[in-house]
Amino acid sequence: MAYQYDVFLSYKRTGPHGEWVNDIFLPLFEPYLTDALNQKVRIFQDTQKIQGGDAWASHLKQALVHSKVMVAILAPAYFMSEWCVKEFTIMDFRQKKLGFTSDTNKSGLILPIQLFDGDHFPARVKQLQMLNCTKVNRVGKSMIDSPLYLDLQGVLLDWVEDVADAIKKSPEWDKKFGTKAFIDTPTQKLDLLTQPDINQAPKL
Repeated sequence: MAYQYDVFLSYKRTGPHGEWVNDIFLPLFEPYLTDALNQKVRIFQDTQKIQGGDAWASHLKQALVHSKVMVAILAPAYFMSEWCVKEFTIMDFRQKKLGFTSDTNKSGLILPIQLFDGDHFPARVKQLQMLNCTKVNRVGKSMIDSPLYLDLQGVLLDWVEDVADAIKKSPEWDKKFGTKAFIDTPTQKLDLLTQPDINQAPKL
């Protein structure tokens, strides 16, 4: 077995975040990253909006096991989705276990995009270097016709170089990525990721 995907796209599939990914982000990201890699990029995107069932879960896990890096589209709603949190946790466990953190790579194996104010993000997530797209988090035709769309293109053109670099530096595929130790065990303590940041506790 080996890698099947360069990028695992992790995002809240329903609502405006899913619309932003499909209509605004992905049509730019895929060709830009293809150019940066100088080869056709392989992106896993799960388009199934109804999440559930053992077959679906197994399909998703297998795609994650065989992906080099993750691009995570982050907003508070992302961390309200059990499966988004599981996806993030599994890849975060892999990068920490293998030492692929910001010390060896700009964003390790997870390259996050911030779509909304990150004040309510988990403390662990705030440690990661994120691409701030809060000002271009708009959907619809008016977004594509606006100057914001040009701004987004410039931001992504620079950022895809970091994504390409992370892909090139990703560890060699290992069958242990698909074991319970790397898949099931990390997700048994999801509260470690989703617990509130104590620095954001309300003042009394």
